[in-house]
Amino acid sequence: MTAKNPEADSDQGAGLPLLAVFTLASLSALGPLAIDMYLAAFPTISSDFSTSEVATQFTLTAFMLGMGTGQFLIGPLSDKLGRRRPLLFGIAFCALSALACFLAPSIELFIAARFLMGFTGSIGMVISRAIVADSTQGAQTARLMSLLMMINGFAPVLAPLLGGLILSYGHWRTIFAFIALFVLCSLALVIFTIKESLPPEARRQGSLLGSYRGMVEALQVGSYRGYMLTLVFGFGALFAYISGSPYLLQKVLGLSEIHFTYAFGINSLGIVLASSINRRLVGKVDPRKVLKAGSALMLAATGGLLLHLLTGPLLPVTLLLLFSFTTSCGLIFGNASALALGQVKPVAGAASALMGTFQALAGVLASPLVA
Repeated sequence: MTAKNPEADSDQGAGLPLLAVFTLASLSALGPLAIDMYLAAFPTISSDFSTSEVATQFTLTAFMLGMGTGQFLIGPLSDKLGRRRPLLFGIAFCALSALACFLAPSIELFIAARFLMGFTGSIGMVISRAIVADSTQGAQTARLMSLLMMINGFAPVLAPLLGGLILSYGHWRTIFAFIALFVLCSLALVIFTIKESLPPEARRQGSLLGSYRGMVEALQVGSYRGYMLTLVFGFGALFAYISGSPYLLQKVLGLSEIHFTYAFGINSLGIVLASSINRRLVGKVDPRKVLKAGSALMLAATGGLLLHLLTGPLLPVTLLLLFSFTTSCGLIFGNASALALGQVKPVAGAASALMGTFQALAGVLASPLVA
């Protein structure tokens, strides 16, 4: 397999109906919902289970480990089995895992349920990217990825607000009941809107184990590696922000739980804003140039944060720099994903799995390091 020239990509492809795009976005939004909705409840969860903050934060690490494992195992298999059947399986069991989180009687079982939730939820996330790669080409892929990012960007905006609202009137366990309901609604949408995007004649032949050779094939393409690592390192930085922001904004800068959710939601609007701008730029500006601009903005924002925090943080300046950082994510993630998958379309499931697995590993490493 050889690398493709991005400039030679066409803007043709079968495309996807708007409702199908919304369905795929809901699947990729599961990660932000399952992470951001319960962040403000960490102190309450620690108290309810009579455990340490580190043990409670490990519920986040377990979820990311599950996400990485699930994408690594299921993504390549979807290149052989097709997209729809594994997708339905994953969503159904993700709803059951969310209910297990709701019912967990101990921190150990809660951690185990979070791992299963991450494992099964990742199936929808990895296959949704593969379906986009199956159904679109070139600039159309980048445009659709940006649209997914824009829709998905509302998840981290709404998630902390919904979580804070639930905590104001109910218990942290109710958050997982809500997530289970959300997953069931996504399952219904998949049943009625998502068709098989990988016909039998386009699937990988040979044994099931042979499906994993697609990962090796993808890694042999240098341009795929570059775009994929750009996405992974950007996600690692984002997850460092996600896992560290409750401590920074609440304990260091003194925000209350509800004010933290407001600040987190406003910062997340940066992803929505940048994804919307990026979608309008597709077809007019080379996505590689936009990716470089987003990477430069991320470097400037994180460098500014480091210098500012070393000299004593002020809340307004910190929030401005965090907003700049999240804005850079909206310029990076959609373009890096589209450019990476565009290089290796014949093994889109395996390539998507690799991206998701390394993203999850970046999150797994970022969380305990920040803690």
